[in-house]
Amino acid sequence: MLDQHPAEHHALRVWLYGHPVDHSLSPGMHNAAFAEHQLPFEYVARDVPVELLAEAVGDLRSSLVRGANITLPHKQAVAPLLDELTAEAEKIGAVNTVVNEKGHLIGHNTDVAGFRQALRSVVPSGAKGLSCLVVGAGGAARAVVAALLEDDSGRIRIVNRTMEHARLLCDSASRWGSAHCTPVPFSEAEEWVGQADLVVNATSLGLSGSVKDLPLRVDTLHGGQVLVDIVYRSSLTPLVELARTKGIVAIDGKEMLLQQAALSYEMWTGRRAPLDVMREKIDNRAR
Repeated sequence: MLDQHPAEHHALRVWLYGHPVDHSLSPGMHNAAFAEHQLPFEYVARDVPVELLAEAVGDLRSSLVRGANITLPHKQAVAPLLDELTAEAEKIGAVNTVVNEKGHLIGHNTDVAGFRQALRSVVPSGAKGLSCLVVGAGGAARAVVAALLEDDSGRIRIVNRTMEHARLLCDSASRWGSAHCTPVPFSEAEEWVGQADLVVNATSLGLSGSVKDLPLRVDTLHGGQVLVDIVYRSSLTPLVELARTKGIVAIDGKEMLLQQAALSYEMWTGRRAPLDVMREKIDNRAR
């Protein structure tokens, strides 16, 4: 149940639900933004195992709570637990932001716009015409594929350990307007990684910091490619670090975190997010 502290009841709580969440930069970033605008909000990370998600969603209906961010692995599972989804969230079937409107929970997806903005920080034209390989087929991957299609990307290949999930994502992509999405068995990933203009890791693999847990073999990558690892740690993820040693333009998930967080902030507060303050907080933590 919600850990209610009477002394803090004057502050509206905003939660981060995920598993794990101890690496998250979101609390520091959002709390710095709330302080900048002198708003009575407090953002707190809460590690929520899968079996406790429904109970945790119930806590969001409290008058003490303004909303939440939802991160791996709950972005798809949380959707049917909410009262309403925006058109974008319903289309993707994944939610990363919840707004509590007097006990009525509305699910949003700001990951699509967040990914598009992050990609433009290294590729100004976005994904237009690029051949793309996406590792993963969960809620984060669905947002990435939707963003790639909005940018009018070229062929998209989906690599996932469970082929059925990759097929389902390609089926969705076809409904969203793509005639060029192909599921790829994990065993064949190396064959296609080197042929992609843009490679996106949309899984939590590699988050542990162990090279052996990387979602793909870096020796199949080469200069001239762009790599986006949507997960992040305080330091660079091993995938991004190794990719950069090969001359690859590579970024982790911090820029996507910032861009999607700004949109979430505006939904909870009605204020334009102080991007400079939020970026500075991320950068300071990452040093």
